[in-house]
Amino acid sequence: MRISCKSVGFIIVSGFYLFFPKLSVSQETAGNEPLAVEYFKEGNYEKALPIFTRLINKSPSNAMYNYYYGVSLLKNNRFDTATKEALLNAAVDKTPSNSNFYLGNYFHALGNWSEALDFYKRYKGSNRERRELEYDKYIDLCVKHINPFKVVKGDKNGVFVDTIKGTPSLPDEKIFPIPDSLKTEWFNFQINSQLTYHGIYDFRSEAAKILFAKAWIATGKNDSIVKNTDILRKAHEETHNVTTRIALVQRIVDAEQQSYQLLRDREKYFEQARVKEAGYWEKTGADAMALFITQISEKEKARAERLLNETKKADIAEAEAPVAEIAADNAAPEEQQVVEENQNATTNNIVFKVQIGSFLNGKQTPAFKSKYNKLSKFRKIDHYKDSKNYVVYTIGNFTDYKDATLLKNQLILEGAKGAFLAAFKNGVRVPVNSVVKDLSSK
Repeated sequence: MRISCKSVGFIIVSGFYLFFPKLSVSQETAGNEPLAVEYFKEGNYEKALPIFTRLINKSPSNAMYNYYYGVSLLKNNRFDTATKEALLNAAVDKTPSNSNFYLGNYFHALGNWSEALDFYKRYKGSNRERRELEYDKYIDLCVKHINPFKVVKGDKNGVFVDTIKGTPSLPDEKIFPIPDSLKTEWFNFQINSQLTYHGIYDFRSEAAKILFAKAWIATGKNDSIVKNTDILRKAHEETHNVTTRIALVQRIVDAEQQSYQLLRDREKYFEQARVKEAGYWEKTGADAMALFITQISEKEKARAERLLNETKKADIAEAEAPVAEIAADNAAPEEQQVVEENQNATTNNIVFKVQIGSFLNGKQTPAFKSKYNKLSKFRKIDHYKDSKNYVVYTIGNFTDYKDATLLKNQLILEGAKGAFLAAFKNGVRVPVNSVVKDLSSK
């Protein structure tokens, strides 16, 4: 009887593991992904967790590892920062879609009802998937503020690994230089419901600082691509040479793909920066965060006072400007009807907005597109079409003239150089100076 070489090899290997079973166990604990996934699918999260812990340490940016690791922690009743960080990293990459459901579980377990409901509602699974996850049950419990979870504190010496640093450090610019433009930039980046950062050096976590800088750089690169793409489109419209047009189309498609990837990377970096920074404050504690919020509030107040002093004369000049000057910047202001989303139906309701641009038929210039992309990261930009088919872009809704002026001055510092105030009375656009004079007389 003949025995093939393969059969001999199989017998030898099988015998090897038969007599040395501990070696197969060491392979299991070293990071055997297929085995870990099998445990996960069987619902054996206790065995899956130590393997995924090793895998996530080797590949911390792997979206699926983050998902498996985060869910395994959660199923072992570990509701710590690392659980949230892993699930958010998975949710940012949309891998898989039920990451949002488990994030709802996470906040539900901690009694953060509003955050839990927010993530539950983000989950868009099928009816079958929702039944399997008992989605309606958890929504109902959350609405009633009933917590069905048992929260176990993570064992720092066990398999739980928190990847967020616990102490702040200065940026190591030799490893990752912070762009000069970002060092002095004033922005509004919300960390959590209580805390908003305005500068790169507000960040306490070094990792979060670098991630935000990467997002900022991605934004700049995308702005350049958008400008170049507009130039390519214009060249495509003007040329009649078939070969040239085909070549331009390919370049435009390539540029759009680069732009899409940059925007995707940007949002991922922003979200990860927010997660890591929020994790830092969870560890540091409420008292330390309250003190830091006070410091930021003082910076905001000082900046607002400085802006007010610098622009006081300009405000007076704008209020006293002739009606014709104001009307020149706006198409038929007296005839423009605007529907306000949150407008009260009271007599003489006056609303101030900051106008940042207006374009015939909405055809934006490359420069405005770049400015729009930058501002829209942190602010809600509204728009409406006037009677002459100009699409007008505005930010803010204020009943107080001084508040609107402060926003206008801040937007100018943020790059909207031509920003100016627009006034609406009962939804109809009117000259700013007439509104200000009416308010002064009252």
